[in-house]
Amino acid sequence: MAVNLTHGKGGGQDLAGGIKGWVMVALTLIFVGLYAGALVGGLHSPADDKLTSRLEPMIFVIIGYYFGRLPSQQNESTLKGEIGFQTQRAEAAQHAKEQALQAREALEEKVKNVRAALSAPGVATRGLTDSFDKSDRAAKEDLTRHFVAAALNILNT
Repeated sequence: MAVNLTHGKGGGQDLAGGIKGWVMVALTLIFVGLYAGALVGGLHSPADDKLTSRLEPMIFVIIGYYFGRLPSQQNESTLKGEIGFQTQRAEAAQHAKEQALQAREALEEKVKNVRAALSAPGVATRGLTDSFDKSDRAAKEDLTRHFVAAALNILNT
């Protein structure tokens, strides 16, 4: 019984997620660089204060998204993978339980058949006891061996 213990996303989804992450990092760095340049005075434009006041909310939104939404997406994908993994484990355990129950039923059937085969010598010898005398003890032993051999044959199948 082999259980697939690996979990994760496909190659195409990993590539798209990686590109999305790098684009978010690049945008964040660009806006933070523009904001820092406007604060330090590196950007010279007639409306320098207007540029700074317009960039500031965008930077906060991007940083908020970067530190808020992206980690939650990673947690979500990790938890989905863990749910899939636990589902596979539960299915494997259920399958093993069903196999064990089937094996138990088969063994119970064998034990029942062996008991029937071994109880037959007692019934047969009780009926034949009157016809056997002490000199025919070998015939009784042969009959008992036959029943024991039948029981062993049942157990070996």
